[in-house]
Amino acid sequence: MNEQVERLKAELLEESRRLLGEPEAERIAEASRMAIRFHDGQIRKFDGSPYVIHCFSVARNCLEWGLVDGDAVCAALLHDAIEDAPEEMDAESVIKTFSPTVVEMVNALSKIRNLQTGSGDIPATYRRILGAAAKDLRVLIIKTFDVLHNSETFQVHKPAKAKVKASLGLIYVGVMRRLGVMDLADLLIERMLPYLMPVQYKKGRETLKLLQERGSEDVRLLEKQIQVRFQDLGHVLDYVIEPKGVADYFFLSEKPGTGRLRRVGSPVFRLRLIVNDEEAAWRALGRIHRHFEPMPRHIRDYLNAPRINGFRALTTRIHWQGHPLNVHVVRAGDHEVNRRGLLARWGESSSGPDPKRYMRLLATLGDSDLRMSEVYAHVLPDLLDVYSPRGDRFTFPVGSIVVDFAYLVHTEVGEQCVGAFVNGVMRPPEHPLSDGDVVNVQTSRKSRPRRAWLDVVKTARARTLIKQALKRTNITIKGVSRDGDGRFLMTALTGPDLVWSTCCVPLPGEPIVGRVSGDGRWIVHRAGCEKVSGDHWESGDWDLARNDQLLNMTIAIDHQSGALLPVLELLALHGINAHSIQSKGRTRDAYLIEMELGDTDQKVLGEILLRLPEISSVREVRRYQWRPRSGGSGNKPTQTSTGN
Repeated sequence: MNEQVERLKAELLEESRRLLGEPEAERIAEASRMAIRFHDGQIRKFDGSPYVIHCFSVARNCLEWGLVDGDAVCAALLHDAIEDAPEEMDAESVIKTFSPTVVEMVNALSKIRNLQTGSGDIPATYRRILGAAAKDLRVLIIKTFDVLHNSETFQVHKPAKAKVKASLGLIYVGVMRRLGVMDLADLLIERMLPYLMPVQYKKGRETLKLLQERGSEDVRLLEKQIQVRFQDLGHVLDYVIEPKGVADYFFLSEKPGTGRLRRVGSPVFRLRLIVNDEEAAWRALGRIHRHFEPMPRHIRDYLNAPRINGFRALTTRIHWQGHPLNVHVVRAGDHEVNRRGLLARWGESSSGPDPKRYMRLLATLGDSDLRMSEVYAHVLPDLLDVYSPRGDRFTFPVGSIVVDFAYLVHTEVGEQCVGAFVNGVMRPPEHPLSDGDVVNVQTSRKSRPRRAWLDVVKTARARTLIKQALKRTNITIKGVSRDGDGRFLMTALTGPDLVWSTCCVPLPGEPIVGRVSGDGRWIVHRAGCEKVSGDHWESGDWDLARNDQLLNMTIAIDHQSGALLPVLELLALHGINAHSIQSKGRTRDAYLIEMELGDTDQKVLGEILLRLPEISSVREVRRYQWRPRSGGSGNKPTQTSTGN
């Protein structure tokens, strides 16, 4: 056996005996032998070392960071076994015999393969991890340690691939922030940012270093002031003035794998006072405000109302030497929980954040057919505290709206929401919430969820429940009249909730079918379209009032001279006025052209849609939609597309 593997195994077992006792150490020893056998002959691309070294490192991280749990350490050792072990070894059956609990975690941690490409199906894998974590958070924590250790090897990849890997790892930054493991979240950010945004990261570090060097003399003066001001306050046990890191300026975005590095600026230091108890904390805060100018709206009591990730402290911000400075007053024992969250004292129900609400959210996500962006959205950091009229506190991502609050209170409250009194003022359901708002939701039994809410809600719970409600058959869609017996009438061509298929181009007067999509829109196809399958489609007829419509569409045409000319000739042949023709960008070998047509019968415009794909230079009709004519639009001049 490789000497490094033997050494790592011995160190892991020694630490296991110290923290877990001899019986658990024996189980971990058996899992170690299994991991070595399953990965025999496999090497790491990073340095050519035995692959099993990665497994031992992930398991060791579990113990060192506080996940002192025998099953978790065994799962960490075996987390890649089902995926990587030779088929003849039947790793899943072997691990199941060893421990059913461990095999459940290992299964959740194994990649789901795409049947067509053979590569990992990332959205499906994440959904499975989240679903398993709804029952057992150890799955998420082990996966985070897996990502942490893999991040050490990013430099061996080409920049583009390293950026992709770092981007995928960002989901676990949000997870750790939610669970209060801030030190681990910060470490992940420091590992990811050099590959995600190298220029911004380098500039941010240089600026931060410069500002902290400039402020070093002010820090020394502050230390002297603290010693003088608090020398008679015996309950202040200690203090520290610590520099901030780049991670303090980084925020996750809603788009998967992205974030925003806020401009580095003051405050670049943080003062932490360690005190005996809550009474001493309030005395220390009072002394701070008496001798240093406090900044309004920055005083928070997180001792009696801790943040959802378990953070407990009295926080404020003061002016010092012309610059702002953050101050945390922390009770002895709370600091470790503030930085390591759920892992500070693993297994103690009174330690760190309460994960029950988070696990309920994961359960909601695990059973949902979500896009990657929606799977990702639930891990955004909590940055906004909102209160009910009774004083209950709820935490949301910045940008959340009244509907987010309503759905968190109860599903029925969200579905029937018509607005809310925010700080005593009536606001609509789409009103954005601010930190410290008091929200009293107003409901009506006649109210129903709106599809437009999907574009503005921030929480995954609200988005998921709105989509589920929109799938029900009793929703009303403007432009569609349904009789409840599997038939419908199209009463309009325009509307934000209507989707016209481009594969078969359903035209007024033609036999059609339709159904509600996952996000509450009404999808229309021609009857008999090869993409229409299943029994969830309804048959439709037309009942359109005679009114002027404009047809807006985007087509892809060949990237060559004269490619647009046959299209213009077709329009001229039918006497169609093109209100606008403009380039919407290009692919490698095709131009994208947006056209708006009008001043003729709807059926003639529909005929154009059918004839366009017959032109040799037209690749496809990418998108089309009908829209009502607005005043004066008929006088727009025709624009020629660039390059044709």
